[in-house]
Amino acid sequence: MVGSAAGQISVEIELDQQQFLPGEPLPVAVRITNLSGQPLRLGEDNDWLGISIEGQGNRVVRQLGELPVYGPFTLESSQRATRRLDVAPYFELTRQGRYRMQATVRIAAWDREFVSPPVGFDIITGARLWEREFGVPAAEPGAPPVMRKYILQEANYLKRNLRLYLRITDPSETQILRVLPLGPIVSFANPQPQLDGDSNLHLLFQNGRTTCAYYVIRPDGEIAVRQTWEIVPGSRPRLSFDNAGRVVVVGGVRRYAPTDLPPSLSGSPPQNPGPATNSPPGS
Repeated sequence: MVGSAAGQISVEIELDQQQFLPGEPLPVAVRITNLSGQPLRLGEDNDWLGISIEGQGNRVVRQLGELPVYGPFTLESSQRATRRLDVAPYFELTRQGRYRMQATVRIAAWDREFVSPPVGFDIITGARLWEREFGVPAAEPGAPPVMRKYILQEANYLKRNLRLYLRITDPSETQILRVLPLGPIVSFANPQPQLDGDSNLHLLFQNGRTTCAYYVIRPDGEIAVRQTWEIVPGSRPRLSFDNAGRVVVVGGVRRYAPTDLPPSLSGSPPQNPGPATNSPPGS
């Protein structure tokens, strides 16, 4: 039996955004409100919460794996709980188009299901700005390197804001290994990508009127370095190489921020314009 959203249990889905690239994390917040007048015991198996997704023409999107929803908890009457999860790895969301998603909460003791109103979102394809194949050492000594590909793409989020993404795939692009949203990018300046000797991607791009974002991203998609640089009169940040062949940022002024990786020391003074070496920690 399917329960009404206005009945004993209220179920809602919330998305932080409505547009995603194929393979991009798709975080979902499922909000459950207990209006039954009694405590509910939830999360005691993997069947208590389900997600279903349909594409255009009511096409059911294939589910690739079991959602990790196990985790017992008690929801008191008149209280609300939120279960957060990334559904992207568990559904075949590779086609461009419009989709709708619903959540279903199952109360086994009542033999009832409560379904959320549908929430719409789009899978989009971004404009390709740059790509480069690279190799990473194989696990077995003497074996040839494993080849991968970095792809920089920009997407026009809500037709107002350009955002930059990095995709890491196999050379044929049939396997998406990682999709990283890197933030806003201005339309009038091209990003500056550069690989170092360890196949780390160094990336500098303008994300505001006078600010640039600098990233160092490892071949597995982990962010090793994240910094903010300022454009100042007569000095603009750019990537270069030092005498040792390391990729460095030259020009501009470093601006320390809470989002820095590795974290910056509190109250660190700004750097003067000039070169700064930014090798990933441990390299």
